[in-house]
Amino acid sequence: MEAVQKIFNASRVGQQIVANVYSSKAGSSNKSHVHAKRLTLLFVHATGFHKELWEPVLQRLFAHNNNRWFIDNAIALDAYNHGDSAISNRKTISEETESPWFLNSRDILGVISQLGKPRNIIGIGHSWGATSLLLAEIMSPLTFAALVATDPVLYLKPNKNKMLYEKTLKRPCEWSDISAARQYFEPHPFFGIWDKRILDLYIKHGLETIPINNFNPDFTKLILKCRPLNEAAVFAGAHQASPHATNNLWKIQCPVAFLTGELSEISPPSYIAKIIKDIPDCQHVVMSDVGHLLNFQDPDGAANHYIGFLDNFSSKIKLPSSL
Repeated sequence: MEAVQKIFNASRVGQQIVANVYSSKAGSSNKSHVHAKRLTLLFVHATGFHKELWEPVLQRLFAHNNNRWFIDNAIALDAYNHGDSAISNRKTISEETESPWFLNSRDILGVISQLGKPRNIIGIGHSWGATSLLLAEIMSPLTFAALVATDPVLYLKPNKNKMLYEKTLKRPCEWSDISAARQYFEPHPFFGIWDKRILDLYIKHGLETIPINNFNPDFTKLILKCRPLNEAAVFAGAHQASPHATNNLWKIQCPVAFLTGELSEISPPSYIAKIIKDIPDCQHVVMSDVGHLLNFQDPDGAANHYIGFLDNFSSKIKLPSSL
């Protein structure tokens, strides 16, 4: 699997969306299958995280051999105030207090437009990213050939997440060096249950080096690319957008697969089952013994479910074998 960084224009003038575009030379061998569907996958991360955390899942998807579908390319985005996008947009996001989720959806639609609006694009999102994809499809019907929503955040009523907002503002975000960062993250009960590959990627790609002060640039520290202020702004931004998505799920016309964690407190499976019942073409799978961050706890298990969803989608989407 190979990755090339690409920069897209955000939906707001002066902002950028940084993405990784993944491809596989091995994947091209599937082009010999006349009836295999060529797919473009678009991955959207959860609040506080970044595009590289999809790589363990992507490696498994690219390695999967079958004659139903193959991945032309996969694009993983950093939302405008997360990851490498946050570095590019720092001046415009340094004082934001609320990030409406509609902004993320508009950026997703903008990236798809800049990709040339491929007909065979399948969105795969987690948490905020999943809800943003659902909103994008509601805003622009049949943009996607299909969607995978991994433990989406779908409120019935407006919710500014006040307690979570205030807690996030207080989270540690700076460390003297990589060793100090690891000493914080590895034993932490929130991060410690993740698959080691995910935690390594989080530390490697989620931090940036900045000068301790402006007087001596040789002395540096590590800081989260997604500052607590920006992460908190996203939590506050659920206010109107999340219930809008929930109350308009019935409008989604493309096939949708929901993958939820059995132990999720954010998206309890029984709750999700009730609110998605009016989506015309929908399936729901519950992943055992994992919570809201199921694709961090068990990325291989999540990838296996995604493979099953792609198998199902490939029999439904009516696409030419070559575009």
